[in-house]
Amino acid sequence: MAEIDMPGTEVQSMGELLGRVMDLIETRSAGFDAVAVGPPLAAAGSNFDDRWNDGRFQLKRECKTLKDGCEAIVKAFADADKEMASALKEGGNGGAKQ
Repeated sequence: MAEIDMPGTEVQSMGELLGRVMDLIETRSAGFDAVAVGPPLAAAGSNFDDRWNDGRFQLKRECKTLKDGCEAIVKAFADADKEMASALKEGGNGGAKQ
């Protein structure tokens, strides 16, 4: 029998992975050193990293928007679940007919 995930589990996982992507986008903070790749590639690596600044900024902004959306979806699932549970409790007798 297949395991059934709660609604939003995949969305929550995606939000967490987007956070990791945002962390990894920062090549300089990750220890990138263009000179370390060797003289033939040092200038190209440094040039790429400098030009990547705009792309890095845009990608991080878009990832943050998506991550925030994932968090909102997960919260909406949790809120809906609580509301349904509350409605069942208020119905009394576990929803049995009276």
